[in-house]
Amino acid sequence: RRLVKKGDELSMGLLLFAGCCLIALGPITIVFLSAIAPNAELVVLMILSGYVWVCSVAVASLLSLVLPVLQSTFRSILCAVVMQEFGRYAYYAFCSAAERRVRKLTSQKLFHPDSFDSILASGLGFGFASALVQLGRPLELALGPGSSYTSTCRAFSFQLNSAIHTSVMAMLNLILMVLAVEGYKRRSRLRVAAVFLIHLLASTATSLNSLQDGCLISLCLLTAVTLLAGVWAGKQLGRELREVGT
Repeated sequence: RRLVKKGDELSMGLLLFAGCCLIALGPITIVFLSAIAPNAELVVLMILSGYVWVCSVAVASLLSLVLPVLQSTFRSILCAVVMQEFGRYAYYAFCSAAERRVRKLTSQKLFHPDSFDSILASGLGFGFASALVQLGRPLELALGPGSSYTSTCRAFSFQLNSAIHTSVMAMLNLILMVLAVEGYKRRSRLRVAAVFLIHLLASTATSLNSLQDGCLISLCLLTAVTLLAGVWAGKQLGRELREVGT
């Protein structure tokens, strides 16, 4: 009986692990397989942008550890958002500079950061990197015996709550890349500032998980912000397509 019980616990853990992976990584994985994976250059861009995101978060974490003034919840979130947006712009500037140098040698566009495919790959890099970092602890607990619940969230298990938040944040990172690149191209400080504020609002919403039953409020706010940003990005892409058609 004990062996059967252990086997049941392992099966349940594997199912929970697989479910969390599908919820958190399913949407961006579909986009990757359908639009990015067939092109090796786009895969390189995605990996590069993901590396930039990891470096940005690492710097933000180091600053929060070294500087006591940044150790409050909101200030640490603000520092993380500032570093991520700085990394986003630095990545765009690097790709633009690389494209100008390559253009002098060949007519082939290898690092064209303004094309839709490149923007999609760059956004997926940020999304995958953030998702894999956020999913570490939940996936570890998913392999344990049963689901884990926190005292502040009784509506969802810790694993399910983390997976949903991770999925939404990954898609938001993709949308923010679309909006940010448009701002960089037009040199619009207003657009860039709007991207920063959207990112800050979404990140602040995730901190509500620490409040009693705050997971529901956090998820609703995060989803609303992502949907509104997605509508804005969709209108922007539609306008660009009309301009190309004319």
